[in-house]
Amino acid sequence: MMTIFQNDDKKKTNQIIYKMKKLAIPIGICIVGLILTAVSFLGSKSGSAEDIDISIEKSAFIMPAAHRVYSNPDALDGKYYLFKAKITNNSSKTLEDVTVKYRVPDYIDWTELTVSGEMFPGQTLVVPCYPKFENDITEKTTESVEKAEIEISWDDAEEDDIIEEDFTFKLTNRNEYVYTGIKSEEISSWADMYDNDALIACFVTPNDPVVKYYTQNLQEKLLKGEAASVTRKPEDAVRFLGGIYEATRKSHMVYSGTKGIPKSTEDVQSIVQQVRLPREVITGNTGLCIELSVLYASVLSAAGIDPIIYMVPGHAYPGFRMNGQYYAIEATGIGGEGLGNIMSAEEAFQQGQKQLQEFIERSQAGDPRYTIVDIHNVNSQGVTSMDLKDNDFMRKKVDDIVASWSGGRQVSPNQGGGNNIRIPENNLRTGNPLSFTIPSGWSTMMSPVPQMPIVTAQVIAPDQMTTVTIYDIPVSNAEQGMATINQYFSGFGMQMQYQVNGNAVAGQTYSANGTFNWIGKAIRRQGEIRIVAVGAPDYLYNQNSGIINQVYNSIR
Repeated sequence: MMTIFQNDDKKKTNQIIYKMKKLAIPIGICIVGLILTAVSFLGSKSGSAEDIDISIEKSAFIMPAAHRVYSNPDALDGKYYLFKAKITNNSSKTLEDVTVKYRVPDYIDWTELTVSGEMFPGQTLVVPCYPKFENDITEKTTESVEKAEIEISWDDAEEDDIIEEDFTFKLTNRNEYVYTGIKSEEISSWADMYDNDALIACFVTPNDPVVKYYTQNLQEKLLKGEAASVTRKPEDAVRFLGGIYEATRKSHMVYSGTKGIPKSTEDVQSIVQQVRLPREVITGNTGLCIELSVLYASVLSAAGIDPIIYMVPGHAYPGFRMNGQYYAIEATGIGGEGLGNIMSAEEAFQQGQKQLQEFIERSQAGDPRYTIVDIHNVNSQGVTSMDLKDNDFMRKKVDDIVASWSGGRQVSPNQGGGNNIRIPENNLRTGNPLSFTIPSGWSTMMSPVPQMPIVTAQVIAPDQMTTVTIYDIPVSNAEQGMATINQYFSGFGMQMQYQVNGNAVAGQTYSANGTFNWIGKAIRRQGEIRIVAVGAPDYLYNQNSGIINQVYNSIR
């Protein structure tokens, strides 16, 4: 009996061992799978370079004169930068603390641009680089090809996983002005040709100690110490404009031609131009039309007057804006390449006004080749000039130039420099003060509807939808003014509903183009009522209400 039981136990034991052997393989597989799953889980916040996609949108060049613009993400709405890195996480893993940094050897040390806390699978990160060059970059007198290096890393990234990219770009010299950043083969319009027109303001240097010294001498020696910016009288500002012309004429400054100003969209040779700084134009006693315009703008700004540079095909000329009126002078009348007799200051002013008349006619007709650079306006958008150090040698040159104004004699106040410009009776006026603050980047059209003479001007937002209209109506109150506008609108097939509450007006205008919602104010003026209305199509009104209210609140 005992032997039988022992045999049975042995048989059962063998069966158990057999079953365990049979299960060993799947159990082992399960264990390995669990280990691999755990390892995968523990490593879910790592990635590899192969799983990260990066594309670089780079600038082909950097202008030292505009280095402050490139470093400012708010300047011109961030239009100018060194590069934009587009990074996409194509892995199935979340990346922690993704860090992007860059450097430009010899100019900018490694600088961290951003750290993204978590970057989920499929997420894309766009990182712009606004490079901060030192101020001494404006002393660079030769162009060079430089390299930008970019490094992208994240927590737990292995050394082999860190992404390194680089590209080259041209660093121009401080005097080089590039009219457009658009590739020559992609230029299709005049707007493309003048894509960088706002950056010419970087060459306008009213705070340059040499320019300030020149301006001070101009005011004291030629203009009896009067300050047109204080009086805010256009006739005084015109006299100051003529004073600049007289200073260049009396020093025998030479106009050296129009070289460099683009004449057509095919004029690719003129996309890049050497522009002498105002201090160099003064002390070198010569300048191209764009250089003379920049000189005038610098001196006008130093004197507190709002300078304007008018740019047309093949030419540029300076002027100023005061009390809503625009003025111009032909700075190249001093004589030089391709010119005949030297103009007097009054003749140069008359020629400038004649050109300005054509400029406004062409501009109002929608010709994109006629553009202005309102220096103080673009300054307010972050386009600021470079810092320049004082220079004793240049100051001595200014002293010599000042002596030439009087043939080596001190100019006495009663001499006045011989500048007696009179504003012609038919002086071009582009409208009275517009009675509100024009937002940056908006365009102004004076007398946009000849068939409706009560419309003084329209100011249009970049989106071409939000509009401010200024009406000057020879009536005595707001109700009569609105009735007059409504009568004109009826003649154009439009209908208007409106309410008048004191000096506040509001309403809707109905036309074949849809409904336009607007608000505005009525302002009593000498012998008339001015109504300033701002609005947008009804489907955009709420979306644009912020800027609409900002304009409305600035109406005065």
